[in-house]
Amino acid sequence: MPCSIYSVLFIAALLQLHGLQVVSAAKSCSCRTAEQKAVKDLQFRVSYTPTTTDSVVLSGWSAGGGDRRKIPFSNSSSPGFTIPFEGREYGGGSRKQIYGTRAYGSGYPYGVSSSTTIAGRPFPFVMWPISWGPGYLGGEEYDGPTMGLIRPGGPLGVAKVGTTDVGRWPYVSSDEVYEIIGDKESLNFIMAQLVDRCKITPQWPIPFNPFSTTVNTTRPETVIQYYRASSFALAFSGYNNTFALPSNATTIQGWDQSSPLPINLTRSSFLLCVNSTIGSALPIMHIPTPKSGLSTGALVGIVIGGIFGGCIAWIMVFKIYMYYKERKTARRQKEQKNARRRRRGAHREEAEIELVGAEAVEDDGKTLVNRNDEEESVKGAKVEEHGKENVVYL
Repeated sequence: MPCSIYSVLFIAALLQLHGLQVVSAAKSCSCRTAEQKAVKDLQFRVSYTPTTTDSVVLSGWSAGGGDRRKIPFSNSSSPGFTIPFEGREYGGGSRKQIYGTRAYGSGYPYGVSSSTTIAGRPFPFVMWPISWGPGYLGGEEYDGPTMGLIRPGGPLGVAKVGTTDVGRWPYVSSDEVYEIIGDKESLNFIMAQLVDRCKITPQWPIPFNPFSTTVNTTRPETVIQYYRASSFALAFSGYNNTFALPSNATTIQGWDQSSPLPINLTRSSFLLCVNSTIGSALPIMHIPTPKSGLSTGALVGIVIGGIFGGCIAWIMVFKIYMYYKERKTARRQKEQKNARRRRRGAHREEAEIELVGAEAVEDDGKTLVNRNDEEESVKGAKVEEHGKENVVYL
């Protein structure tokens, strides 16, 4: 369905009902942008007491979770005022636990003590379950003349969910129209989401009356999916789940304990879009995400870690420096030692050469002396003999 100013105004008006906050769509340059802005970041508060000290924030698309809380007792917080369901736990349910089955009372993450009644149960997603009136699995304790005025999210309502956008959904027939049942705030938000994401035809919710006998009125046996601990439901008037009739119903029935869906619904892409959008966007308890800025403790830790890391780095650099310095010193000492050895070797060789030369000179001297002595002896002998000869002849 082409984007129209009607759909934008419808979404904006729907979300602005009863204090829902929505950004301005009038200044947007395109209709699509305005639609996206109109369905962004919805939040509303729920409080179980006249004060807001125990209020919690419910947010569309929130991941949920968090700690469980307890509804305070009347005499401890507001004397003279009776707080409904005092002492019961609430909160803690997460987005992953949002889906139930087709059984009323399904989808409770905790607090299931009976399979025949939901009376006395906690509120894991803060919101109260739908009530189908007296006699149906204990849901009557959540209904009454004044309960709608104090119900978290406002009175129960119902709205049609269908589409005429044949461009987006060419195979959706005109009788494929669903109904969503829930508190006023959740209905308004989910209707806006479905207009934006599944291109449904916008519809205003009307008050939910479980006692009406009008033909095709939403009944437990027409519900095809419960959400958020049975506080929200999706129904189809052409479906008849005999397991959900008062004579057969229990709160713990699984998918195999329900009548099969009509064949056209099992193949419906439109139903898939509606179901997944409700499951992903239905407002649940909002747990604030941590601020992007660092806490004081984190900053102190970073400073201490930086100082410690700097010291470690300095020590490592110093050790590396000393290691290479010691290696350089050892190498230089080794080179000096080798040089001294070479010098000593050279001196030793020179000394040996001088010694050998001296010995050679000494030997030559001795030989020369011996030769002179021998020559002198020979000359003496000759003289002596010559003398003897002279003496004889005289």
